[in-house]
Amino acid sequence: MKTISKVLILLTWFWQMAGVMGKRSLSATSLVTCMDNSQISPTYFNVTFNPDDRSLKYSIDLTTEINAKVEAFVQVYAYGFLIIEKNVDMCSLGWKQFCPIYPGTMQVESIEYISEEYVKEIPGIAYTVPDIDAVVKVIVKDQSDGKQLSCMQASFTNGKTVEQTGAKWATAVIAGLGLLIAAVLSTFGNSTAATNISANSVSLFLYFQSVVVVSMQNVERVPPIASAWAENLAWSMGLIRVKFMQEIFRWYVQSTGGSPTLYFTGTTSQILVQRALNHLRDVHEFASNNRIVNYAKRSLDFSLQSNSNLIVLRGIKRIGYNSHIEPTSIVATGFTFFVFFGYLLVIILIFTKQILDLLIRFKKINPNRLSHFRSSFRLILKGSLLRYLYIGFTQLVILSLWEFTQNDSPALIVLAVILLILVLGVVVYSYWRVVKLASLSIKEYNNPAAVLYGDSKVLNKYGFCYTMFQAEKYWFGIVLIGYNLLKAIFIGLCQYSGKVSALVIFILDLAYTIYLIIQAPYLNKPTNILNYLISVVVTVNSFLFLFFSDLFGQPAPVSSIMGWVFFILNAAFSFCLLMMIIAFITFILISKNPDARFAPARDDRTSFQRMSSVKHRSYNNKQDNQGANELLALGLAAQDHSNNWESEMYKLNNISSSSNDQKNHLTPSLEQEKFEVNEINSSENSNDTGQQPQTIGSKLKGKLSRGLSFKAGKGEKGTPTDKNTKNSKITRISDTLLDDNQDNYADEEKDVVNTKPRSFPKDNSATPINQHYRHDSNISAGGFSSYSNNQPTNTNDIL
Repeated sequence: MKTISKVLILLTWFWQMAGVMGKRSLSATSLVTCMDNSQISPTYFNVTFNPDDRSLKYSIDLTTEINAKVEAFVQVYAYGFLIIEKNVDMCSLGWKQFCPIYPGTMQVESIEYISEEYVKEIPGIAYTVPDIDAVVKVIVKDQSDGKQLSCMQASFTNGKTVEQTGAKWATAVIAGLGLLIAAVLSTFGNSTAATNISANSVSLFLYFQSVVVVSMQNVERVPPIASAWAENLAWSMGLIRVKFMQEIFRWYVQSTGGSPTLYFTGTTSQILVQRALNHLRDVHEFASNNRIVNYAKRSLDFSLQSNSNLIVLRGIKRIGYNSHIEPTSIVATGFTFFVFFGYLLVIILIFTKQILDLLIRFKKINPNRLSHFRSSFRLILKGSLLRYLYIGFTQLVILSLWEFTQNDSPALIVLAVILLILVLGVVVYSYWRVVKLASLSIKEYNNPAAVLYGDSKVLNKYGFCYTMFQAEKYWFGIVLIGYNLLKAIFIGLCQYSGKVSALVIFILDLAYTIYLIIQAPYLNKPTNILNYLISVVVTVNSFLFLFFSDLFGQPAPVSSIMGWVFFILNAAFSFCLLMMIIAFITFILISKNPDARFAPARDDRTSFQRMSSVKHRSYNNKQDNQGANELLALGLAAQDHSNNWESEMYKLNNISSSSNDQKNHLTPSLEQEKFEVNEINSSENSNDTGQQPQTIGSKLKGKLSRGLSFKAGKGEKGTPTDKNTKNSKITRISDTLLDDNQDNYADEEKDVVNTKPRSFPKDNSATPINQHYRHDSNISAGGFSSYSNNQPTNTNDIL
């Protein structure tokens, strides 16, 4: 108890020190009119209040038509609630500039000290709550007759915000680390661990994108706390500010026929001159965020729009401006970082490949290490780029479509067209190939997993489309990409109608969530539950934005409170997702068998995969591990088929044990089998009549073939179907585990999948063991099973 008390005291002391060291202040950088025909028109406003010394430093530039002594009626709102209401005589304050007010232009920069009476009325929480939603409304009246002359409104901030650079880096690094770990594991084969962490990392990344996408809607007002949290995740849409790059983008837009905005480059003197001349197109942005819009419906019934003295930014422009990116540079920034990270991905993969080759050449590592990665490098590279395009699909579509409505410059329009065609073409083609291959697999084997998972080249290249789903629901990726495409269309093209986009996005999110729960398409139950939660949170976000769009005309406190709901919900959920990814990464790094940490997929994909786990990576070396391959195939067959599996194991065990004394002949190579078949053929040709006594050669032949018979199509013992055949028969299940260099459903040279189905010869002479037919070794597609059905593997029947 004493230790706990000391810790609490220490934390309290740190909290107090943080409050002391953090300078308390309230500041405002925007002042707008809140009535028609206002006789005071502010053009520049910057006010900072320090409660410690009660100083009020202000710099004001305004135009007035008033010629009288005035008084101000001040109202202070916090989260839409009226907390302070007071009449202030401007002459009693001693501010000579405002007592009286004369027509003309007024430029004032001064410091005043506020009475302690007024300072005590400000609650202390106003200085500590991040992204405070506070606004001050000032109604100016004629002191003589009480006539309202002007109305002005300013939003305040205390300098504390949930938008933190550390939060941006933490979310980006953890999400990227999850994708990196999944990529590393995939080099050992598409194991359960790699598939699970890849699916969860992609889901996390898409969730981050969905938070930014919903915040890109051009709604009437987004509460400050909600807007600030969305800025923490803007990096997921490529909105990353680099100062020198912004200068390049501004130059590029101007040099290619555009007119770049200059909201971040104007100085105070330039702004004052331009505003005095009423040339305000390219001036400093006074409404730096959307906290200036419609705060208290019961008192402020208006909607701010851009005018000669004010530029109001909403939607994508607001997200970009809060990231300190000029509106005309948003598209260029998103495109540039997408291409940059794509090049970085390629460079890392090529560099890794070259390093491995050098280490093998200098005999620093075993040549059999990472052989799957090296032998399938081209397909892994292409598959990685396709997955990268899939992740950036929403970003590219939104920015490209939005650029069509902005026309920042002709060059950016051309880039938008090229990237839009690229991402749509590649993604649509990939899903079309997956559907076609799955249909072929169902037609030939009554199971889509036979080709989708049995052919390693198909899996490496197009696996991003379906590996996160169950094998029989490979098509759900089309639903997901179509859902993201519809959202991107409405976000990119409905920037001038926030209510329409908010309603459509909510309907899409709700429909997708319901359909997702009905289908339960992901590879296992935990992954399904995770995606249920993500989809529910995304739907709640879109529901909250219905209120932010002012679709229901609700009072201002409703939107302000829902802003906090948005922040708490998404911050807590993001924290849980990040902790989950960290836990997965930890399990993989410290576990000798990472696959054991994850629930297996609810299908029979492992029965068709050449390497189903990281722990089986040593089986890639065929020459040294034929016996191990025998046992691996035996286990896979038993796992895939629960009927009569025990008798099958005993059969294969008896066959293997019959030659334990001849280890070298336990699993003869294909060349040996060809020799045996040729020897059988020659023996049959030389013995046309009757059964001849066995010679020493025939006994040796029988020993090598382990007593297995080769039957012809007519069922006659020892008679081959075709005497001129060049292909040997596979006599063991392990022979279906072919090397990646052998022929399969993907043409390595052209790197395209054959559209014409291969005809697998049905040989009745093949020895069946529980209906596992042995086909020709040169056409075995990565270990297909002719018996597998669409039902999930029953793991309870395994030894």
